[in-house]
Amino acid sequence: MNEETTHNEEAKHQFDSFSDACGQACNDAKDKARAAAPKLKETISNRAFEAAYGVAYGAVFVGAFAHEILPQSLKDGLDKGAQAGKNAARKATEKAKENFTQQQEQAPQVAPALHDAPPA
Repeated sequence: MNEETTHNEEAKHQFDSFSDACGQACNDAKDKARAAAPKLKETISNRAFEAAYGVAYGAVFVGAFAHEILPQSLKDGLDKGAQAGKNAARKATEKAKENFTQQQEQAPQVAPALHDAPPA
């Protein structure tokens, strides 16, 4: 054997068995993951903040710009349309609540009828 081969063999970490090698690899991987996790978490958090900020800024800017550039008659029409939409949504919600309440009141009347039915 030459000197280079002997040096490479000595540099390799010796393991008694395959399971020792796997165990050491698992421990090394866990240590690296623990070390990398805080940095990755911080990076993800920063990117999420930047995305949320960008979306909010863009939405408010567009709305404010549109508000400044639109003529008053168009603004009035938008306000009236928004109010009509709110009213329609409130009425639809009230109607849905009424229907739900009626169904809840009818449900106990149906349940006793089911108990009297013969088994299938």
